[in-house]
Amino acid sequence: MVTITREEYEGLSTSAALFRQIADSAPVLIWLSGVDALCTWFNKPWIEFRGRTLEQEMGNGWAEGVHKEDYDRCFEIYLSNFEKRTPFQMEYRLQRADGEYRWILDHGVPRYSQTGIFLGFIGSCIDITDVTEIRQAWDKQQNISKRLGELAAIVESSDDVIVSKNLDGIVTSWNASASRVFGYTAEEMIGQSILKIIPEDLYSEEIMFLEKLKSGQRIEQFETRRLTKSGRTLEVSLTLSPVRDTQGKVVGASKILRDISITKRLEQSFLQAEKLAATGRMAATIAHEINNPLEALMNLLYLIRPTISGKEGHGYLAAAESELQRVSHIAKQTLGYYREDASATPVSLNDIMQQAVTIYEPRCHAAGIKILQSLRSVRKISLRRGEILQVISNLLANSIYALSAGGTIHIEVNDCETEPQGVVFSVRDNGEGISPEDLPRVFDAFFTTGATIGTGIGLFIAKQLVTGHGGRITIESSKDVNEHGTNVRVFLPCATPEHRHR
Repeated sequence: MVTITREEYEGLSTSAALFRQIADSAPVLIWLSGVDALCTWFNKPWIEFRGRTLEQEMGNGWAEGVHKEDYDRCFEIYLSNFEKRTPFQMEYRLQRADGEYRWILDHGVPRYSQTGIFLGFIGSCIDITDVTEIRQAWDKQQNISKRLGELAAIVESSDDVIVSKNLDGIVTSWNASASRVFGYTAEEMIGQSILKIIPEDLYSEEIMFLEKLKSGQRIEQFETRRLTKSGRTLEVSLTLSPVRDTQGKVVGASKILRDISITKRLEQSFLQAEKLAATGRMAATIAHEINNPLEALMNLLYLIRPTISGKEGHGYLAAAESELQRVSHIAKQTLGYYREDASATPVSLNDIMQQAVTIYEPRCHAAGIKILQSLRSVRKISLRRGEILQVISNLLANSIYALSAGGTIHIEVNDCETEPQGVVFSVRDNGEGISPEDLPRVFDAFFTTGATIGTGIGLFIAKQLVTGHGGRITIESSKDVNEHGTNVRVFLPCATPEHRHR
């Protein structure tokens, strides 16, 4: 017969009390069994899921909720592993409080005292019926249930941040995951204010939490922000539960925190995808509506041509006709009449750049903007002319917007002899520049700096068209008083992707 010392018993009692407080706040169903394989305790989420009392679930009472088709298999796995004292994992259907059977993933492990005495099993369960997100979350926190035998092991093996604090907001415990997520060691945080990881603008939030905890309230899955040691901001979901002493008085709080930054970024990606889809539908509608007026304008230009005199006038007329043709081309392409992928031809980038400058030069002159050109490319490369003209037009338009008070635009076109060979062109202005925090996002759809007008898709479209040619586009910018401005650089290879692979 194995005996337990008084000190061991008191230690187990204290650990059990704290364990049950934390287990009741955990986002999983937790159960305990004794050495006789009968269940001795279930946490609050289990009781709420089943809609029965703890007394009803004790022993084998919980098994009344197991689906009859899963019953024998469930007990065979449980008893076999219990006898061998080995961890197990199984799936079965368990009846919920509303009568619906839900698929449950149950993970059980043996538990021992500090001296190695077998105490029974502990298990954790999650509902895996139709929620993929829960499955993914389970993958992140598999270790939570691997060593649930002791309280310290539970806390330390959790993939979630588990922290406790007193009612003054002073940290009293800090698990390994907290160190991993926030970058602070337990030694650096225990005894320090929890405000150390809270942004200043959310201090009032922490005061609100503490007031609710003092009154015995629980805060569940509250989404907020926290700060790492490096200063990085994390999107988190947290659950706070009051910790009580043996007399039931609230003396602190336990906090379970999960980093949901990735989930938030995915949500933003989905929203952006929806915006792009809506924009595509709107663009097709607009293209359809403007196609006929464009044809009418082309006819009007043809009719007024005999009335225009002078080389300059005919030059402007030709530029106007060219732009109307380009707009009509884009409209038809948007409507799906044809694709320009098959129309790549060897052209001079100098010529395309000069065409774009001719279009925007009057506008620049009126705005007090000077255009300086250095067109030194001597080779022709395979391009879809209309697409590259659109790229250059977008870049020039952005520079003009940035030079509302006048300034200079520098345009360069040069051959590139390195591998791969191609042509490089750049559009550089001395506008006010783009802030460092905005610069990484300028190629995102619908992003604008707020300092310019526009839809926020110009650079996004430019990048798509450049990469479609097998090229690359980069941007540099500074807001420095002495060196402010923006420089966009585009590299285009000698052949478009379809030509290179023929």
